[in-house]
Amino acid sequence: MDRYGDDQLRDILAARVRWGLAPDAVTDTQLARIADAAAGDARLAIGILRTAAGAADRENAAHITDAHIADAATDARAEIRQRNLDALTPHQRVVYDIVAEAGPLGPAEIHDRYTDAVDDPRTKRTVRSYLSKMAQYNLLTAEGQTQDRTYAVVRGADAGE
Repeated sequence: MDRYGDDQLRDILAARVRWGLAPDAVTDTQLARIADAAAGDARLAIGILRTAAGAADRENAAHITDAHIADAATDARAEIRQRNLDALTPHQRVVYDIVAEAGPLGPAEIHDRYTDAVDDPRTKRTVRSYLSKMAQYNLLTAEGQTQDRTYAVVRGADAGE
């Protein structure tokens, strides 16, 4: 899927604000900051806004502050990452765990370890599809070109840790 531009994300967020928050709860500058932090990912942008609004509400604050947004960015990334992990099928989770424990690894090595770990293994093509999906959902990174590609678990700030 294509990433959204910052202007598109701001429009999406502004619509959410109109329907869900009090007038002037968040500024246009703050929406731009959220859009920038989300780097084209609408789910992340909406998650940051939702988390920041929830924090402001818990504090009985009339407005979302920059501190709410900064804290929300980390929390939203971690929440999305956990949802993505929870959505993995059992076979996908085995593949993820192999990379998490032994990565970075190439697809052939991952498939070999995967076939040793499960009773009814999927094809190499299916495992490559799993790897591609996990990279798309920011659970794994893919480095290199086709035959030299290796996969590793996303760690640090990019993973919401």
